[in-house]
Amino acid sequence: MKSLLISSIEEYSGKSALIIALGLLLREKGYTVGYFKPLGVGTTRIGDQLVDEDAYNTAMVLDTGDALGDVCPVTLNRPYVEFARSANPVELQKSVVDSYGRVADGKDIVLVESGGEYKFGKALGLCDSDVSAMLDLDILMIAKYTSDFVLDKILTARDILGERLRFIVFNQLAGYKTAYVTAINERFLQKEGIELLGTLPFSPLLAGLSVREIAEALNGEWLIKCKPGEEVIIEELLIGAMSPPAALKYFRRVRRAALITGGDRADLQNLALETGTINCLLLTGNLEPTGAILGKAEEKGVPVILVADDTFTTLEKVDEVFGKARIRGDAKIGKVKELAERFLDLDKLMDYLG
Repeated sequence: MKSLLISSIEEYSGKSALIIALGLLLREKGYTVGYFKPLGVGTTRIGDQLVDEDAYNTAMVLDTGDALGDVCPVTLNRPYVEFARSANPVELQKSVVDSYGRVADGKDIVLVESGGEYKFGKALGLCDSDVSAMLDLDILMIAKYTSDFVLDKILTARDILGERLRFIVFNQLAGYKTAYVTAINERFLQKEGIELLGTLPFSPLLAGLSVREIAEALNGEWLIKCKPGEEVIIEELLIGAMSPPAALKYFRRVRRAALITGGDRADLQNLALETGTINCLLLTGNLEPTGAILGKAEEKGVPVILVADDTFTTLEKVDEVFGKARIRGDAKIGKVKELAERFLDLDKLMDYLG
């Protein structure tokens, strides 16, 4: 049995998405796959249980059958400094080792997820260098190519993590940066003993938010819900603060967009429903639209959400959660799996796994 720690140099780099893709693809190739996240930092409440949201989501998708308390044994239940002050690192590490043993039992491979990024958890003895040594794991690091200085971040991580850093995947890569990655790989990564497993291109679908996630982020009221079983993903946002003639050219340029506008702007709402490129109306100021607008939206299957905040505040809130979208629903799961199968060297990974 082999395991691999999926790490990152910064938060929201795509660790959970990569684990879901690799887990599903390896399972198709006959491997029995487990999933483990020692430290959960993004907590939410599911029923009466406090869980790490990413761990819960990934465990549900991979359906490994392990108890959630074993999948993610250490979960922050209060601010990190308060938790660290009162925690006993020796007890936490024992909990991690024991839970990992139960998760690994009967598995061919366990994909282990870092908590945030590779330095998180140092005060608890649960950062990636600690966990990799404790569980004897090699590391696959995923890095978003946000700037050319990503190279320095990777090399710094190599200094800290040492030879356990075996593989790297670049995520959300723009096309013209591919040549840069090739140069980085040949000049720096290979020299450090880091194998490039592949580069994943940017996907608007994966970066997008479901209408349900937007409604939750805004604490909005559903006026028209999505059709039963339908999954509406929003990839772009538009602000409706102009005249209809001025807005029309913008409406025609977008796809899978949400319009943020005042609830009293029936002219823009009607135009948005007519163009067919607006997939959701976010109506601000707690101003309900006319019955005619709601009727047309229902007829066309466009969800409508009423928001108490003003338009600018609504935009800020939605912008904040864009880029932190989780891999949920068949469309996103299928897309991330497709990209991994197409752009990652799975044969190299399977040679490593044996």
